[in-house]
Amino acid sequence: MVTRRARIFGLSAGLLTLMVGSGCRELAQPGQASDTTDIPARDQLVFVFDRSVSIQDHELEHARALTSDRIGRLNHGDRVVAIELLQQALIEEPRRWATQVPEREFQNQFVPRDSITKQRFIQDIRDYIESFSDAGDRDNIGGTDILSTLHLVGAELQAHPEHRTTFILFSDMLQANQVMNLEALTRMPEDNWVRQQAEAGTLPDLRGLCVYLVGAREDTQVSQVVKEFWKEYFEVTGATMLDLNYTYRPVQIPDRPCPNAT
Repeated sequence: MVTRRARIFGLSAGLLTLMVGSGCRELAQPGQASDTTDIPARDQLVFVFDRSVSIQDHELEHARALTSDRIGRLNHGDRVVAIELLQQALIEEPRRWATQVPEREFQNQFVPRDSITKQRFIQDIRDYIESFSDAGDRDNIGGTDILSTLHLVGAELQAHPEHRTTFILFSDMLQANQVMNLEALTRMPEDNWVRQQAEAGTLPDLRGLCVYLVGAREDTQVSQVVKEFWKEYFEVTGATMLDLNYTYRPVQIPDRPCPNAT
């Protein structure tokens, strides 16, 4: 039987072989500086999941697959936040979970055990975050409050200014509560509602936020009206939302969906 120590040794040896075979320079030893002096910027990924009954099971499965794939590309020091979309108002107790991938033991150099630790940590994140895209037990969800949830996203952004924050929202973007209902344009806000709210100071500060929306349709006149509302909202609040980041069924979430975001 192969022991745990032997398995770790084998993995470490394989990583060393790969680095040498790829033409990399000799690996630095702990306590020694390497040739690499640049520490990559840290990312913060804020995943928000809409589990309302208007979301189909296959859409939640797609959200799970995209999330798992993007989590697999996390780096040391990156943060992950998972939030379930609020239903009616900001005063609800949010379902939220957050963690950070451990930093390297020694910056600017390769130590095999860092890679082992990171991969195990990433798998733990995947296992835990799956419940946020669970298709079961949704009958008691009474609304879709994207607007209130965005205040929670703004808080994550402000709390970690040292990270580049990308907001990934899995939703049909149909705000539906007592204040506003975008489903079939049932209860629309006034034309200047967003700017009025900004002047009143009731909108979150989303400057520096990269927005990536998954599950939003664009193929009907109604869906175009909804899209225009959100474009104005994110523009006024200072976020970056590119047209190509407002999509129904992307194949993959890019590492940097807003390359020019501050």
